[in-house]
Amino acid sequence: MNDILRLRKELEKAVLRNDIEKADKISDQLFRIQGGMESDTVMPAQFVDEIIERSKQKSGGQKSMNMKKFISIVAIAAVTAALGITALAARWYGIRDLVFKDSGNEAAITENSDISDSATDVEASTDGYVKEKVDLIVLQGYPDSNEYKASVEWNLFRAGYDTDGKLLSEVGNGSNEYTEKYPLYLVYTKEMAEKLEEIVAKYQLKLHESITVVSSGEELIKEANVGQFIKDANTVLSGYVYNDGTFHFDGEALLKNGRKIDYQFGNYVKGTFSDTYLNIGDASSYAEWEYKTGSGQKVSLALGDTKALVIADLKNSYVVINVLSGNSMITVDDLQEFADCFDFSQIK
Repeated sequence: MNDILRLRKELEKAVLRNDIEKADKISDQLFRIQGGMESDTVMPAQFVDEIIERSKQKSGGQKSMNMKKFISIVAIAAVTAALGITALAARWYGIRDLVFKDSGNEAAITENSDISDSATDVEASTDGYVKEKVDLIVLQGYPDSNEYKASVEWNLFRAGYDTDGKLLSEVGNGSNEYTEKYPLYLVYTKEMAEKLEEIVAKYQLKLHESITVVSSGEELIKEANVGQFIKDANTVLSGYVYNDGTFHFDGEALLKNGRKIDYQFGNYVKGTFSDTYLNIGDASSYAEWEYKTGSGQKVSLALGDTKALVIADLKNSYVVINVLSGNSMITVDDLQEFADCFDFSQIK
């Protein structure tokens, strides 16, 4: 496991334990290792809202996170999972079709990591790290959807806004009217608020208004108002549900051959605005194909070196599942069996 993956796991555990001081230190390490670029640093977004809550607490001897650092963490936490997209039905959308245009992102990796440094996109840097160009995509839909277009526009705006952190520093250790009005989005100035409102109006979308944390499949199904879509030896570990039915959760499934699959499931309700995006590494390195699940749903599958993906474009939502294993750990048959662990018809 390379240093970035190790630190991400440690950060997840620290946040779940409410150890804000350790989470603060680990986020600093991630920020430094990945070249100090906010757009490159990663942290699972399912913990952002947890950090928001914890950062407000000042009792019990816990350190209250510096608001400037908190906003910085949220800014670099847009990556919730590492996913890819392929085609469905008459539309052929491969992973490369979903990559941000003009995103130009790079991720710093250690020289002894398992990522090859022979690619032409890799360039030497200082302090024992190299930088490799990575592909980023949004998670809300295909390129012809308003949800996709809105997310791209907002994230490109954010990438070029307040690049020196001057406006962020003015927020200091507190909050302001914009952070309070848009608690589920990274907005801390009037200009950002106006841009966000402009985008959601342009693409006729609604903003998330509230969030509920869940810790079991039963809670998830109740809060999201969906049917029993989780089948077989499949367990919901933790997650959250927005008021509009958008939800995310971490889970694990046990295949018939005894192999355990760890994954992250995201269901994005159409007509709402979500701003998460993800690092998929090299978009051209995935094997992609269409598969019809046992419940009759056509899904898009993609298998890469370190991750695999299950994508379902449903009537009212767009589902992306990040499998935290690649082709060295799971096979094509494994991924298809995993896709059969869900009855997508039960998601309204």
